[in-house]
Amino acid sequence: MVGGIKTFTSLDLISLSVGVSPINRFSILFWQELEDLLGPILGPIVRGFFEPVYRTFEDTVFRSQFMFTVIWTAMIICGLVFVIYEAPSFLSWIMGTQPTTPKRQATSRPSKTRAQRVSEDSHRVTKSKVQEERERLKAVVERSGVKVHSSVRRMKEELLLDVSVHNGSNHQIDMVVVDIDLPVDINTAIGSFRMQRLGTIGVDETQVAEFRLQERGGDITKIGGHVEFLSASYEVSKIMLPQPEIVE
Repeated sequence: MVGGIKTFTSLDLISLSVGVSPINRFSILFWQELEDLLGPILGPIVRGFFEPVYRTFEDTVFRSQFMFTVIWTAMIICGLVFVIYEAPSFLSWIMGTQPTTPKRQATSRPSKTRAQRVSEDSHRVTKSKVQEERERLKAVVERSGVKVHSSVRRMKEELLLDVSVHNGSNHQIDMVVVDIDLPVDINTAIGSFRMQRLGTIGVDETQVAEFRLQERGGDITKIGGHVEFLSASYEVSKIMLPQPEIVE
C-alpha cells in the first residue's frame, strides 16, 4: 500500500475469475481506497527514508567494508569483555598464586523476637521455682529428723552395700524407697535389684536395705542414689545417699 503500489491487481483478477462474495468484494475495495488515499502521502516519506539506505547497500564495496567493520567491532568488544572478567584469574593461574576472594561481611545477628524473649523469661521463672521447691523440700527433710547412712563391705567375691534409714522424727514415715546409682564397672549381683522398698518406719526406728554388688574395677566411692518417703504432712521427701563408708 505504501508508495502507491497497486498490490491488489492480481487479487482482483483472481476474484473476477473465481467469484467472491459481496463481503469479500467490499473488503477488497476498502483496502484499495485506503491505499489510493494514503499512498501519495506516506509514499514520499517512506521512500525518502529507506531508498537512500537501499541505494547505499547496492554498492558491493561498501557492503563488504560495512560487514568487515561490524565483525571486527564485535570481536574487539568480546576481547575487552574477556580481558576485564578473566584476565585476573588467568594471570594468577600462570603466576601460581591463588586469587583473593572478597571477605564476607559479618552479618549482624538478628535480634531476638518477642516470642523468644518470653520463652526465655518463662524458662528462668520455671527454673527458679524448681530451685525454690528443692530448697523447701530439703529444709523439710532436715527438720524431719530422718537420717541416712551407707556402708560397703566385701563378702567373698561380692560387695555388700548397706543403706540404713533412721526415723528421728515425731511421726512415722511411709512408702520408704531406697534407689541406688552405680558407677561404671560396678553392677548388681544376680538376684539383687537397684531399688528396694522398706515400707513404713516408725518413730526412732531404723531399717536397712542390703544390695549385693559385683565389682569389675569401678570406684566404690562413687556409689550414689537417694531415699524417698512420705512424711507426716503427706509430702514426698527425698534424701540423697551420702558417700558410702568402706568397712574392712
